[in-house]
Amino acid sequence: MTTYTQTCSRSIVGRPAGALEILTLTFRQWMKSQQFKSQVARERRQLLEMPDAMLRDLGISRGEAEAEALQTGLPSDRFNSLSRAGC
Repeated sequence: MTTYTQTCSRSIVGRPAGALEILTLTFRQWMKSQQFKSQVARERRQLLEMPDAMLRDLGISRGEAEAEALQTGLPSDRFNSLSRAGC
């Protein structure tokens, strides 16, 4: 998130409303990250509810699904693409 603020703030810092715009951009990014966390948690719960046949269709075992559901972190590749999504 620091990179996001630094990248987006360069063009607006000199303007009078620059600080408010930076705050607004930072808040929007925080909201996106909270929504992303909720989405990942929901997807992990859904994995646990899937029958074994569906998991096989996805190419994962029941053990792999349970291991993923126990994860507390966020998938960095998806999170990084979210934080780079424009100012």
